[in-house]
Amino acid sequence: MEQGTKNDQQEKVNGEQEKVSEKQKIELKPGGEIKTRYDVIRPQIKNGDVLMFKGKYRSSFLIKRLTKSSYSHAGIAVWWNKRLMVMEAVEEGVRIIPLSRKVENYRGNVEWFTCRREISKRDRLRMVISAQEELGKRYAKWKSIVFGWKILFKRKLSEKDELRKENKLFCSQYVAGIYNSVGLDLKEGRADRFMSPDDIANSDLLKPRRGAFRVTDGSIDLISEEGASVDVK
Repeated sequence: MEQGTKNDQQEKVNGEQEKVSEKQKIELKPGGEIKTRYDVIRPQIKNGDVLMFKGKYRSSFLIKRLTKSSYSHAGIAVWWNKRLMVMEAVEEGVRIIPLSRKVENYRGNVEWFTCRREISKRDRLRMVISAQEELGKRYAKWKSIVFGWKILFKRKLSEKDELRKENKLFCSQYVAGIYNSVGLDLKEGRADRFMSPDDIANSDLLKPRRGAFRVTDGSIDLISEEGASVDVK
């Protein structure tokens, strides 16, 4: 009986130590910012979560200017076995790359958004399948240029989504189409092929950003504002 009590006490101590260890991975920064290690945040990112990018490349500045957006790129988070990946439409075409590698090599901010509505696991899997079906398709370079031209010169944009699959895609169109595959329209009254990065980030269906990833001394952290939801179990 005494041995059992000692064991129970030791398990309690070990559990408290684990909680302290996890909390040490979260740091409150001056100005109300919260810095959380990537390995803590990683399990919370779900299939279908949105990743928004503010690039510092020449092409990024051009995209932001043409589309009148503060963001230059958009992608979708997916789990591929035990690897967390980002699926995106870039100049090389629709591809998949580990999120950690994308963040480490990206010149600019990478921000994480989640959906306000509850999305079932089944629908999240449908989103992944929809994203996978587009893999390898070419980037819609000229379509994105025409889109930017229409916004720049205030031309009318189509309001109706087309059900047919496109042969070429650009980033925000790709993300919007994946959400539409499960009946979620990120911007009503705007066709997917005319969705800008800011249309994605400012969608009423998405919560305010959960935070921005930052690389410091080779380690990835999520920088979020005080009050943002970061679960530590």
